[in-house]
Amino acid sequence: MAVMPIERGKIREYAVATAAARPAYLDDQKAPVPPTFLATVVFWTPIGETLRSAEVLRACAEAGVPADLGSLLSLEQEYVYHGPPPRAGETLRTAERLGDIQVKRTRNGRAMVIIRFTVDFRDERGDLRAECNYTSAYVERDRARVRETPP
Repeated sequence: MAVMPIERGKIREYAVATAAARPAYLDDQKAPVPPTFLATVVFWTPIGETLRSAEVLRACAEAGVPADLGSLLSLEQEYVYHGPPPRAGETLRTAERLGDIQVKRTRNGRAMVIIRFTVDFRDERGDLRAECNYTSAYVERDRARVRETPP
């Protein structure tokens, strides 16, 4: 779990960096967060503890797919807000939960372990404010194509 204070300056920086520089994000003392702002939670805590859970590691072992960062792909993120977006001055708490795990084969026969998980964002009262639904996959590497990069 992470504690994520929503800071006005960070909302401004994010809005400018993502070309979402609307006055509501730049000038309002209690600025709302832009729709994808919650992705910055990774600056507060590493997201993906679910990707290292016993269930995921077991599925990877059974499929013969290494559960390491070199074989991990991020496939999709979806943000769902429950009511108005969080605003500057609020603090959110996060929690992860595993959705499901599927093992599939790619067209060339390599195994792929697809993991769906959700990060919940709750306010100080414990109300669910937003969710981020992630889809990631560990993919069996093609050893014939893996080459060392020259120094």
